[in-house]
Amino acid sequence: MVLRWNLLLGISKGLILPQAQSSRTDGPSILHLLPSPCFRRRYGVSQVLILNHSQRAVLMADYTVRHAINGVNQKPTSSVITLHRVPVSPTSPLSPTSLIIGINKYASDEFQDLKAAVGDANSFERFLVERLNVPKSHIISLRDEQATRAKIIDGFAALRDIAAGQPRDVPLIIYYAGHGARVEKPLEWEDWSASEDQIEMICPHDIGVPATDKDGVEGVIQGIPDRTISVLLNHLSDIRGDNIPPLVCSVSISKTLILDCCSSAGINRGEADYVARQILNPPPLSANCDKGIWSRETGSRGVGVAEGFSGKFRASHVFLAACGRDQSAWEDPKSGHGLFTQSLLKLLEKRDVENLTYTSLMHNLKMPIWFVSPVFKQTCLSTDDGKLNRQTPHCEGQHVNRRLFNSRALGADASFILTKAEKDGTITLQAGAAQGLTVGCKFSAHANNLIEDATHTNPSLGTLIARSVDAFTTDLALPEGASSFKHPRLFYSRLTEQVSDSKITVYGEDKAWVESIFLPEYRQTLNLSITDKAADADIVLSVVDKKVSVDRNDKWVNTHIGSRLAGSVDVDDFHSIREVVRCSRHFYYHLTRQGDDDFRNVWMELKYLRESLTQDYDIVMTPIGQNLIDEEPATITVDESHPETRLGMTIYNQTDLPLYPYLFYFDPSDLSIIEWFTPAFGAGAGTLTTRTDAPLPRKSQLSIGYGDGGVPPWEFMFREGDTKDIGFFKLFLSTSPSNFSVLLQKSPFEENVSRYGKPSAPQALEAERWGTKMATIIQVASSNT
Repeated sequence: MVLRWNLLLGISKGLILPQAQSSRTDGPSILHLLPSPCFRRRYGVSQVLILNHSQRAVLMADYTVRHAINGVNQKPTSSVITLHRVPVSPTSPLSPTSLIIGINKYASDEFQDLKAAVGDANSFERFLVERLNVPKSHIISLRDEQATRAKIIDGFAALRDIAAGQPRDVPLIIYYAGHGARVEKPLEWEDWSASEDQIEMICPHDIGVPATDKDGVEGVIQGIPDRTISVLLNHLSDIRGDNIPPLVCSVSISKTLILDCCSSAGINRGEADYVARQILNPPPLSANCDKGIWSRETGSRGVGVAEGFSGKFRASHVFLAACGRDQSAWEDPKSGHGLFTQSLLKLLEKRDVENLTYTSLMHNLKMPIWFVSPVFKQTCLSTDDGKLNRQTPHCEGQHVNRRLFNSRALGADASFILTKAEKDGTITLQAGAAQGLTVGCKFSAHANNLIEDATHTNPSLGTLIARSVDAFTTDLALPEGASSFKHPRLFYSRLTEQVSDSKITVYGEDKAWVESIFLPEYRQTLNLSITDKAADADIVLSVVDKKVSVDRNDKWVNTHIGSRLAGSVDVDDFHSIREVVRCSRHFYYHLTRQGDDDFRNVWMELKYLRESLTQDYDIVMTPIGQNLIDEEPATITVDESHPETRLGMTIYNQTDLPLYPYLFYFDPSDLSIIEWFTPAFGAGAGTLTTRTDAPLPRKSQLSIGYGDGGVPPWEFMFREGDTKDIGFFKLFLSTSPSNFSVLLQKSPFEENVSRYGKPSAPQALEAERWGTKMATIIQVASSNT
């Protein structure tokens, strides 16, 4: 037989230890691998050779052991195994491994059965098998009586076991259709933050069934709380163990959690034709519920203060929810489908899944619009906003710009902005004054939001210009005299020319050289001028040894860290020089502009975080000490002996408005703009409306880096040789969800010069408002104080 081995699995199990590579001769290159002692003892193999290898192939491809043996437990007749590389595109999506759960029947008579959840689970599984070519051996299916509490938890372990035999970046998909619920948080869970002290849960088949625990205490089967699901998801990230080489560890697993259920407390009950997937009176959670699972979670992801399915470990997985926290997930017994799953599969069946990102999926997802007629007492379609019952799916996670179920290929470009063409010819861009747009800004139109690479092009379809600008939207039109062009109803626009009062001035000793870089068309696009005096310039270009260094003329920043940016470009690389200047203009334009509303009753507090263990070895992050940004500017001492010192931000909202916060860090040393927190975004009719959950409800607070924000803590680190730095946390606030990802910016320098300052249903309002808050952080090394 032909035995297929995955090299990554071999390394992860400690079976094969890489040895020195032989030099290339006339024949194929050979990589020698020395099996570990246990591998040698079991199989009698003393050497493994990989022919025609490359580093990428070693990490990303499968290998075939071309040796006929009668069984895997028998020793091969030869002590040398030769593996030939099987070419695999490094961007090709891998076949997912999946856990699919669907529950119609509930064992307890207290809870209403459903009629469409099993059908939804079957349909989703059919999609995986027929469209994504997932082998059935890679799918764990649990339906009705099979989907007990114990078997669902065991299903995560089985998923982990299957994934362990696959390449590290194999996609993992967990799909659940059934009842959801919300229950009071146990008083003993003081280390677990929960909105309104409510725990979200999924409801297994045997929820509410009498049971006796291991201590002989009688009770009932409980739901599976968000806390348990989060830990089980985290365990899926650890399927390779500690024996993976560092380069392999950098490959990220794509995990998608899809829940077609709801946890709202009785909202919209008793509609005529549709059934809500919710249990209103679930059994209470005991303090020891799943303690044996979450008390063993001892990694940095085991932070014991995170809220709900959506708020937990955003870097761990992308979460697709059927509805918001105060909505219901509906199913239609007549059609035999849940509204969310039916809409999701309808889109996936007609679109090229390989070219969908999570963002474009949500942008294109159409949910039914319906209401209950008071006359006919039946469900009707409508466009009357006053009568609509809407279900708004939500998407959240650090990797929402990735391709669907694929972490290999390049994903979405954050600078592409969703644009809608209406039947009356109106073209609306989903960004406005809050994003810094003004009348006259020019955009290129594109069919999708994917980053261009060797396998995918995304050319401009035409040019559009901003005709009028509101707080969060912009009306676009063809420039005067321009020819019309074809475009989809939903497409994406990219800002190509910013029209504002923001200008940038450049100086270089060789003015003719500077003019040759910035030709008249570039000067117009960047609103740039060339000056004869360095003192009058925003940016000064200096050439030394065929390298261009860049100095900023920001007296306040330069007082603290000097004028030189942390990077350089080749003197002949005109494109990169222009990019540095463009990034500088983008950086300071967004850093200095202010909103229309100052939101005086909103403020930020930054504190150190203390990591501690509970008696059950559960890691808890707790803010300690004084507010580090109580003054402006604030000075923070960075202890170089403890570079992992973490910080967390708390945003307080003492207004009567639900708010959507977007928090960024601006680094003037390399011109990067980094996201720390952005809210979930919706789909269907509620995409950019207040039907998307507001992370900062009225009279509330939001924890970032340690609490219900679900993002990693912040860390400050110095570049080599530096003992002082400066940066800015800037918070954008809005009364409606919006798209602030257009602010994001990587450093324009080729090398990675970043200091690694990094992150380790409301009612509609009468007027749209937005504003900003900012904190300046001066960082000083402890050795320099």
